[in-house]
Amino acid sequence: MKSNQNSKPKKGGHESTIANKIIELVTKSCELVHNKQKEPFAIIHTNGVRKIYSINSKSFVDLVASEYYAETKSALSDASLKTAISTLSGKAHFEGQEVDIHLRVAKTEAGYWLDLCNDRWEVVLITESGWTVMSGEQVPLFCRSNSMQTIPTPVSEGNLESLWKIVNIPSRDRLIVLSWLLECLRADTPHVVLEIVGEQGSAKSTTQQFLKQLIDPNAANLRAAPKNVEDVWVGARNCHVVSFENLSYLSQQYQDALCVLATGGALATRTLFTNLDETIVQLCRPVVLNGISVVITAQDLLDRCIHLELPRVVSRLLSKDVAEDFEKHHAKIVGALLDQFVLALRQLATVEIPDEDKPRMVDFAYLGEAVFIANGHEPGEFLRRYKEMRQTGVHRTIEAFPIGIALFSFLQSSPDGWSGQLLELLSLLNQKKPPGELNWPRSAKSMGDALRRLSPALRTIGFECSSNQKTGGNIVWKIRPL
Repeated sequence: MKSNQNSKPKKGGHESTIANKIIELVTKSCELVHNKQKEPFAIIHTNGVRKIYSINSKSFVDLVASEYYAETKSALSDASLKTAISTLSGKAHFEGQEVDIHLRVAKTEAGYWLDLCNDRWEVVLITESGWTVMSGEQVPLFCRSNSMQTIPTPVSEGNLESLWKIVNIPSRDRLIVLSWLLECLRADTPHVVLEIVGEQGSAKSTTQQFLKQLIDPNAANLRAAPKNVEDVWVGARNCHVVSFENLSYLSQQYQDALCVLATGGALATRTLFTNLDETIVQLCRPVVLNGISVVITAQDLLDRCIHLELPRVVSRLLSKDVAEDFEKHHAKIVGALLDQFVLALRQLATVEIPDEDKPRMVDFAYLGEAVFIANGHEPGEFLRRYKEMRQTGVHRTIEAFPIGIALFSFLQSSPDGWSGQLLELLSLLNQKKPPGELNWPRSAKSMGDALRRLSPALRTIGFECSSNQKTGGNIVWKIRPL
């Protein structure tokens, strides 16, 4: 068969040639690597600055298209770009070195790190000796999402008074909130969930926004309730501090997801456009949320959160004036926050907490004690305030369940507790059932489920709840004072 010498090259071959040129251009100027989850990244060195991009991110795709045009003065087709990105991703996965890649915060042997996300790719190193702004080869690798924004370069010799004038946090709760902020800077511990509640007009969202601005500013600092649990994890992949506002209800499924996210865990889901491949998302993120009423009711999440109730704002300022005031002092507030972290790290090694006083979130308790001691309080003061805050949160949570209110009322009139079968207890509590209540237990099983959910809260207010199976298969429950 004769070949047609005048035939044009097939489009596929042309696209393949261009894709090869893109790959050659990228591999000449980039180092292809992957993280522990085998996700592909490209490290770029330009003008003394080291940058890192996720190969599958829009930022990297746009960068490649821009560099190709600068080199060839030709635009790229979607097909060529897609082929090149796919190949680069594979090379990073199978040929690239495995490295640690961080988002906003990191912990290494040198100390704690905070990515400022500026154009100079500067980060802050914080140790008990002090903090310093650094860049270059000696700092950890930080990747950024498109929505992450810059923290101003911190300025020393500031104080937090400028912050407390802007956010509506009662003075007695400020060191607790400061402890939570500093916990957000630690990448090697579980995180505590901050729940902010208050009536309309208590500046919940404004307060939450400025707190997030200090640690992890984002194009969307305050987000509405996610549509599904996967959205929680997707959002958390693209920011460090997960922030939701104006929540009125969180299902058990959402609360379980936030619990896992705050203390560290993984979501496994089917990889897009495949039948058998699985994508694992493994994260540990600080969480802050707000609402008019309490939305955290699941006991596992309750054990991992602090509740902050804001008073109503009496004297209001223009939003524009508040934003300008924060912007004016932002760099000094960040510097003061880092100064507080340094002081806390100096105290941390000396903190002692008896075993019987250690709460569920013991890492946070040690840091909180260090923060309080560094600010002139006696040892144990943080634990006292933390316990008091948790008990207040527990009472709010019990009040969120009608059956919980009835049980709490019953135990107040029966301080020696109760023992018997669940249907007997349900019969006693039915007398306190609100008219028209739909979520009321109707069987021994549902009453048992309710007691299991309420058991940690009951323990916090001084009652132990347990069950034992007796001869004949009958199960006897006991609620006894500790």
